[in-house]
This record gives sequence, C-alpha cells and structure tokens, in this order.
Amino acid sequence: MVDVKERRRRGNRNGEKPSHHHHAKNATSQFNPQNGTVSSKLGYKPHSTLLVQFTEETPTWYDCGRNTAGREDTIFNGDNKKGQQTNKNTRDIVSKYRQLADDIFSHEVSLSRHSAGGEQTEKDEKWVENTMKRGTLKDRVAAMSVVVGMDCMHKIYALDMLLDMAGCALGGGEQGSLPNSRVGQMASEALADLFVNTLLSKDRKLVSLEERPLYLYEGDRTLSPRV
Repeated sequence: MVDVKERRRRGNRNGEKPSHHHHAKNATSQFNPQNGTVSSKLGYKPHSTLLVQFTEETPTWYDCGRNTAGREDTIFNGDNKKGQQTNKNTRDIVSKYRQLADDIFSHEVSLSRHSAGGEQTEKDEKWVENTMKRGTLKDRVAAMSVVVGMDCMHKIYALDMLLDMAGCALGGGEQGSLPNSRVGQMASEALADLFVNTLLSKDRKLVSLEERPLYLYEGDRTLSPRV
C-alpha cells in the first residue's frame, strides 16, 4: 500500500502541524499485499527544546551540528571507498524518513513559535509581520529579508513569500506565476543576496535527502540522541 504524498509547504508561520502528522514513540508497520513486504512508519518522542538554536558559535543553520558523526555521509561515500555510488535507499525508505523529517520540522516550528521570549519580542514580531503584509513594496521585501536572515529555519515561510513575489511559487500555483516586473526584480535581488550571503554554505553543495545513506538507520542506530 503506497501513500500518496501531499504537496508540501516548507514553512508555516503559525507553526501548526497538518492533521496527517502523528507523533508516536514507536514505529508502526504496514503490510503491502501486492509485493508481500512490510513497511514501517517511523515515530518519535516530540522534543521539548529547540533542536536548532542560533548562537555566536552557530550563527547559521549549516553550522548547527557541524561536529555530528555522519554529518557528511552520502550514498557516494558511505560504503564504497572508491567514491562510487552505493545506493541502497528504496522509495519506501526515503518516503518514511521524509515524513519523519516533516513531523520533526513541524514540531520544531511550533515549539519556536511558543517559546518566543518577552513581550517586546512579541510586539516586534507583530510589527514585522504587519509590515510584510501591508507595508510598501520596499518595506515588505526588507522585512521578509530580515526575518529570513535572522531565523531562516523557524521562519522559512518568509522565504516562501519572497519566492512567490519573484515568480517561483511552489507547485506552480497562481500566486507568483506572473509577477509584476518591479516586484519580481526587487524580490529576486533580495533572494540572491540571501542565498549568497546567508542561506547557502560556502564549503559544500547541498545534499538531498535521497543522497543520504538512510538505509544505515534501519537497524538500531538513531539519527540523533534528541529524537
């Protein structure tokens, strides 16, 4: 039995989790009568403190967990010492860990939303949110850029808003498909600056989930002591 993956949105400004997400301590199994295999759905115990916290030592998302064992492992360097691809990931394995990642990220965003500190911080955030919605074009783009630059992990919805304005809406939706030339230019310039100077590591390329050796975690190994 194959689950149909819904179109995903990278961020949710309210930190609300979709109704199909389930948080459990143990994995659940499901029998597929078509091929006689048993696929398991991973579960995890929701964390109570933020997994990603930005500090002076870890100012960006790619600095977090830099010394974590296996961080640089891929299907290209996992088992094969000659550097050739050794891909034992199946479609079910990738789908399972993608669902787990979605669950963890949704909970992380929700936790960040509820752990925002101080009345002044809340007022500042409301002011920025209002500016992104109702400010002048220049102010809206600037506010989105500031939000993404300060916390791209927990407020990634602001990046989605900039992508929409630049005509790069996810899923080919109507919003962002035909941007005004001036709007698109300003959003594109802001995105270029963010990707070059803030969002992307200068040390290596991004690694997709499919390129991670997820099959190695099918036994007793865990992805993180926090999960």
